[in-house]
Amino acid sequence: MKNYIIILIIAFILAGCTSKTNQTTATTNTTNQSVKTSVIPDECSTINNLINGYESGFNSIKTDKVNNQFTNQWRTNTHMIGANCTVTLNQSEQVSYQCQTPVKTQTQTIKSHQKLAKQLRQCLTKTGWFESQKETASSIYSTFVFDTKTPVITLATNQEGIGFSTRFEIAPPLGL
Repeated sequence: MKNYIIILIIAFILAGCTSKTNQTTATTNTTNQSVKTSVIPDECSTINNLINGYESGFNSIKTDKVNNQFTNQWRTNTHMIGANCTVTLNQSEQVSYQCQTPVKTQTQTIKSHQKLAKQLRQCLTKTGWFESQKETASSIYSTFVFDTKTPVITLATNQEGIGFSTRFEIAPPLGL
């Protein structure tokens, strides 16, 4: 895993990715247990809003605090997938946004993952983000990285028991 991170860092240094373009912000909610499928009006507004919200600890999307003795965690009003997304502030003072949703069938899981990965790819790669995708018999991972100072975006779909689960996360940058 460390080799993978080192390779990504080297790729970004070589690519010279050092600036971001201006991004518009908006919030769009999705329905329970579905990957975002309709895009209104700007298909990139939700992801741009989330990326921009990282700097402020996602304060603009936090709703009520979750009772958790180990971390500070809040529910959100913005959902990339499913209806149960949270913002977590861990003991190292690092903030992340995550959503997870169960999906019943493998066909539905793969189709939903690829649809959201395509949307992320269209929104992020045109502004200089790098995508890597890894697929196994029981999982698909799509990771988007810009540089060592911008948060990492991960879309992961895994088989869990007899079902499947898709997780979307915006986590601390590689440089932290």
